[in-house]
Amino acid sequence: MDLTLRAWQPDDADALRPLLDDPEIRRWTRALPAAAWIAAQQDGSRHSFAVLRAGELVGNVALKTPGAGLAYWTVGYWTAAHARHQGVASWALREITAWAFGAFTMPSLSLLHQVDNPGSCAVANRGGYRLAEQLPPGGGYPRPGHRHVRDRA
Repeated sequence: MDLTLRAWQPDDADALRPLLDDPEIRRWTRALPAAAWIAAQQDGSRHSFAVLRAGELVGNVALKTPGAGLAYWTVGYWTAAHARHQGVASWALREITAWAFGAFTMPSLSLLHQVDNPGSCAVANRGGYRLAEQLPPGGGYPRPGHRHVRDRA
């Protein structure tokens, strides 16, 4: 698949702009202009990485530190429309999970998504994240959500 992760860079904005215009990405993520979105990934609350396939931007994966009302580390991701259903999100989730457990001391990682996002539920399951609880709306989620958890191996 020739996938790699790297830190987001300001000059990624041009390639990112059309990806953020995708209705599915806008449905599940905070809508910001590309340059502002990249700056938000570098705000100190997360470790966020561009997912590249053969040098082309195809997604994002992030490890979010505890805070903003959450007492646990969370992972999140999105995949560009042209790269969905090709294993990109599952690969990125496995990579960031291994990196997080190697770089930081935490007993587990959580993955949050709205209940009406079955694609994220499937990626979580493929990544070894078990469904731990259903969450009420709140914390930036307008609908009920799922919290999946993967314990340190």
